[in-house]
Amino acid sequence: MLRRILLLSLQQALRSVALVLFPTAFLSLTAWATAGSSAGNTTDPIRAALWFWLGSHQVPFHLLLPPTDIPGLLSYLPIGALIFPFLALRSSFNRLSNEVENVRGARIFFSLFYAGLSTGIAFLSMAHGVRPVWILATGFSLFLALLATIDFDAAGLRFVKFPAYVISALWGMGAIAVGISLAAHFSIVKDLTTVTHPGLVGGSLFLLLQILYLPNLAIGAISYASGFGFSLGAGTHISPAHFTLHELPAIPLLGALPTGVHKSVTYFSALGLLAALIIVININVMKARFRDRQLSLLKSLLFIGLAMSAFTYRASGELVTSAMSPVGVVWWKLPAAFVLSIAVFVILSQYLPLGMRKVRERA
Repeated sequence: MLRRILLLSLQQALRSVALVLFPTAFLSLTAWATAGSSAGNTTDPIRAALWFWLGSHQVPFHLLLPPTDIPGLLSYLPIGALIFPFLALRSSFNRLSNEVENVRGARIFFSLFYAGLSTGIAFLSMAHGVRPVWILATGFSLFLALLATIDFDAAGLRFVKFPAYVISALWGMGAIAVGISLAAHFSIVKDLTTVTHPGLVGGSLFLLLQILYLPNLAIGAISYASGFGFSLGAGTHISPAHFTLHELPAIPLLGALPTGVHKSVTYFSALGLLAALIIVININVMKARFRDRQLSLLKSLLFIGLAMSAFTYRASGELVTSAMSPVGVVWWKLPAAFVLSIAVFVILSQYLPLGMRKVRERA
């Protein structure tokens, strides 16, 4: 029985890797062949495919930049790329759960095998100028595998659904704001596209990469509207009340950046307060007893804090060189502000009326 679970778990873990790695390798080889190479060595595009696979798991890379091997770090990676390994893992685990009886044990073995394969890929893809952080490859892939194999319909996890919907709605509003800003600054986007001039195949891949970075910019838009802002390199800060920006990389998506101070944008921070209030109201309506409401609120606060921290942490980092560090949001500000807003609404709606009631009873 155990042997069968181990074998099936390994098979499905390999399938999960292949579902993302093979298409990535095909795209990498196509781009390499289209660009042309005098060496005729396919090692580089295959290694690049492994890097893309690791990057989709949010694994950062230590870099040695030519010509003098200047150290750098690539840790600002596209959050949207997580959808590919997530779907591959969920598809493979669904197959696995249909073939075994001990689903919980299979989930553990499946996740461990996947983490082990990710570690092996990190070691195999190491080169002189690019070195994936293998320990994070292990940790991130294990966490992603465990997350992708969770049964979100389980009774113990139903409390996360409504907060997740609210956070997703805020995220979607941020993406809409980015789209509107791109349309408003179309001339800048066009100029940046002309500068890059990547060609047909390279342009298609470049467009896909920018689409995958949209969730990062959506989080930046939420932080901007909240008044916290974000950075785009050393000594920069972009917020409604403060605008300091030096050089703009030739990335068309960055054409959506504001071009100056817009203090009135901070009024949109009320949407975050409204979202926090809606979460509290939903819990108050769904839970009749005071004790149940408190437990649900505490679990929701924990989930919201961890989920938002995870995404805002990945929406910040370094982009190749120290001059492009930090890039993105300050990861702890948004989760702290949102959790604090919920806590304030809880005090006003729960503990304050309770305290006043007790004072009246004693009087």
